[in-house]
Amino acid sequence: MKSEGGFLQGWFANGIEGRHVLMGLIVFFGVMLAANSLLVYYALDTFSGGDRPDPYRSGLNYNETIEAGKRQAALGWQTEMAYDDSQGRLTLSVLDEAQVPVTNLALDAKVSRPATDREDRAVDFVEVSPGVYATDVALAPGTWIVSLASRAGAEGEASYRLKRRCSSLTGHDRPRASGGSRRAGAGRLAKYSCSGRR
Repeated sequence: MKSEGGFLQGWFANGIEGRHVLMGLIVFFGVMLAANSLLVYYALDTFSGGDRPDPYRSGLNYNETIEAGKRQAALGWQTEMAYDDSQGRLTLSVLDEAQVPVTNLALDAKVSRPATDREDRAVDFVEVSPGVYATDVALAPGTWIVSLASRAGAEGEASYRLKRRCSSLTGHDRPRASGGSRRAGAGRLAKYSCSGRR
C-alpha cells in the first residue's frame, strides 16, 4: 500500500499535467474503439434480420411487387403445407379455384430459421401425385420459415409465391393424460403445423 501511495504521489507530484491528460485521452478513446470494434464485428458476423438478399432493389420495385400480388390473388389457388416428422417429409398441396390439382409446377424453395441465417438451406420439391409436392428434409425442433416460388415449367416466370411458418409441437406441449402423467412419447417431436405467411 505504501509503495502504491508513493507511486501515485510521484505521478501526481506536480498536479495534473499534460501527460496525465494525454494518458486519459488514450485510455478513453482506446476503450471506446475496442467497444465499437466488438459491436461492428458482431453486427457483420451475425444475422442481419433481413429476409431478402437485396431489400433496396426490392423497395424500388414495390409497385411491381403489388401487381404480382394481385395476379397471384386472382389465381385463387389454395395451398396446404404439412411436415411429417416420422418420415422427415415436407409436403405441399396446391389446388386451383375449381378445386382441381395444380400440376407440373417447378418449385424453388428454402427453409430457414426466423432469427438466424446459419441454418438456411434450399430444398427440392418433387410432384409425388397430382397437385402434391414433397421434399425430404430433416427439420430440428423449433420454428422454421418455408419460402417458395412456383413456376409453370423449369424456365417459367414465378407465378405464385408462398411463405409459411412451421412451428414444432413437442411432447412437452401436449395436454396431460388422466392421472397427471404425460402421454407416451413425451419429449419427442410430434409434428409440425404450417400456417400463415410468416
